[in-house]
Amino acid sequence: MKEYTNGEITICWEPSKCLHSQNCVKGLPSVFDRDKKPWINMRGASSEEIVEVVSRCPSGALTYKMAESVQEPAAQIKVTKDGPLIIQGNCALMGSDGRELERCGPFALCRCGGSKNKPYCDGTHKVMGFEDDLMPIE
Repeated sequence: MKEYTNGEITICWEPSKCLHSQNCVKGLPSVFDRDKKPWINMRGASSEEIVEVVSRCPSGALTYKMAESVQEPAAQIKVTKDGPLIIQGNCALMGSDGRELERCGPFALCRCGGSKNKPYCDGTHKVMGFEDDLMPIE
């Protein structure tokens, strides 16, 4: 894991989790640029803009920590259409052996059953043609 900070927030990057959705690069190219070293420029935008883009990372490869004086948001679970469950906020993910796998989201959990990196989504749902049959809540 690599960390990048601007004093207000710290961005954590776990390359092994990345699905290469490019949400970060497309969402905030002034901060996230694969062709530069380091590829994350914490001075490229405001902390609020960076948090907004990092929060959209579907795999949890990019996460953020607020400075001690700022409180983390509550946990949310988002069901994505034909894709993984996206967990955001303070939510511990525990393995079947009782050990903590994640302390805080975001992270993406497999729903299709085909991931080779369970419980995490690895994008296999796209190859499998996974489709959910969820009905919208009215």
